[in-house]
Amino acid sequence: MRRPFEALVLQVPVMLLPHAGFLGHYHKMYDHIPRLVSFEDLCAAAGRGAGLDALPVEVARVLRIAPKPLALTDFAGRDSVAAAMVWMEHNEVGTLVPVGDLVPTRYGDWSVYESNWRSMRDQISRRFPSVTVAPWFVMEDVAAWGFLNGRYINELITAFGFFTPCLGCHLHFYMMRAVLSSVIGAEVLISGEKELHRDGKRKANQTQVAVDSYARFSQAQGVEQRFPIHKVTSEKDMGRLLGDGWQEGERQLPCVNSGNDQGLDGKLRITEDQIRAYMDGFAVPLATHLVRFRKEGLTGAALQSRVDEVVGGLLAEVY
Repeated sequence: MRRPFEALVLQVPVMLLPHAGFLGHYHKMYDHIPRLVSFEDLCAAAGRGAGLDALPVEVARVLRIAPKPLALTDFAGRDSVAAAMVWMEHNEVGTLVPVGDLVPTRYGDWSVYESNWRSMRDQISRRFPSVTVAPWFVMEDVAAWGFLNGRYINELITAFGFFTPCLGCHLHFYMMRAVLSSVIGAEVLISGEKELHRDGKRKANQTQVAVDSYARFSQAQGVEQRFPIHKVTSEKDMGRLLGDGWQEGERQLPCVNSGNDQGLDGKLRITEDQIRAYMDGFAVPLATHLVRFRKEGLTGAALQSRVDEVVGGLLAEVY
């Protein structure tokens, strides 16, 4: 079956992203995405003590006077919204800050984010009227995504016996949010990872071992990360949290890599031991280095060289 044209276009740069000659031009591909914040720019502004200046004006305006405590939340589809609802049921929140992510393998109509935000805001105003909901925005570091998920595929398969881009993809969300949390003074990061999906489906990047790895990474970066719906399995419970009949898979951008970690029978083909080895031996340490490199202002060929050096050392310990 022919894939959508948008998906084909978005796949093209993935293997090119880490190369210096390309990095100066790829941003033009994403001009259509509203409120897009570069992780590189955020780190540079934070280094000057002016991190809020890197955020969209309407977001920064709200955050400068935002009631505390602030909670930073994943924002994409229904699971992230449900996670925020659970957190607010049991914890004090003054301002909820929803942040999405640019992923180069996603495609579709970005207006779904605005409609999801409006639906979430309206529900929060009814159930938690004292909570301020900041405007949504999107973080991106496509180069870092490429280092974690594209550049070293052959080596990673040799080292760990498998590869899926989904683990590094979600970890790169939390890599960017670790710095963002510090910039805005958020006390917690709320994530919508969910262990079991429709018909008992499991995803490598939402297994218990993956979630534990994300939490350890965030903690090491000084961020408390929570997963309020990770063990929720009932559609009745999800319906109560969402309140509008929102079904799994609806109102979110599709990804061309969806299902890559499963066999033809729909079952997960990667073991928890493999995931643990990959996260501990490659993804988490590389993400940690990438945060530091971005804070140091590394870009282009200099960044590529340092990352190659780090990855060479990490894989030497695995082989």
